[in-house]
Amino acid sequence: MRWRARVRTSLLYLVSIAAGFALAYLLVAFVVFPSGVIPKDVKVPNVTGLTFDEAVQRLEQAGFKGEKGEQRFNNSAPKMTVLEQSPPPGSREGVGNPVTLVVSGGQRIVSVPSVMGMTKIEAQAVLEKDGFDVGDASEAPSNAPRGSVIATRPAAGAQISVPSTVSLVLSGGAPAIQMPSLVGRDVDGARQTLVQLGVRDVKVVWDPMAIGTRGTVVGQNPVSSATLLPGSSVQLRVAGDGGANP
Repeated sequence: MRWRARVRTSLLYLVSIAAGFALAYLLVAFVVFPSGVIPKDVKVPNVTGLTFDEAVQRLEQAGFKGEKGEQRFNNSAPKMTVLEQSPPPGSREGVGNPVTLVVSGGQRIVSVPSVMGMTKIEAQAVLEKDGFDVGDASEAPSNAPRGSVIATRPAAGAQISVPSTVSLVLSGGAPAIQMPSLVGRDVDGARQTLVQLGVRDVKVVWDPMAIGTRGTVVGQNPVSSATLLPGSSVQLRVAGDGGANP
């Protein structure tokens, strides 16, 4: 009989201890988790497209903690707009868990670098290194070496966002000029006209048999309206024997 009494006493003791632990757990659970005895997993709201402050507030209302993550340049999203979130929208997470927000840094604005005098390939490498796209190249007459960069559009130093397209203007070589009509003009005036056109090699041939006032141009090579290529020479035939006018 005594052993039965001892068993009853032990059972009552164990039940009392178990009931005490259960009561203590319930009290702690209700204090720590006022919304329920056991914390529940809830769905993460979609906060992409909101500003960072708006997203944090929305997440707090749902029971999460918004944290700022990586900042990326973005031409279409205003600065501090949420681009991505982790965990993603719709996933189920524990209340109080952090949600990392990737935000926009706005447009990246840089200066167009100077690539004057470079070849097309060299200029393209410099522009692409700075994040620009290189558009179609065009040509324009220039005294710069043919094929070298003489301008960019937008111009060097302009402040623009990247990625943006920068077009190159290449030198097409010195512009072609037409030979003017110099017959009947004074040789000195004819020379000055040619110098202004960029002709550096002018040869004067005196012709004592030519009909005309001494010192006037009676013939020319190339003829009038002919195309003068860069570096071309011009010969003027002048009436007279030279004398004081070599």
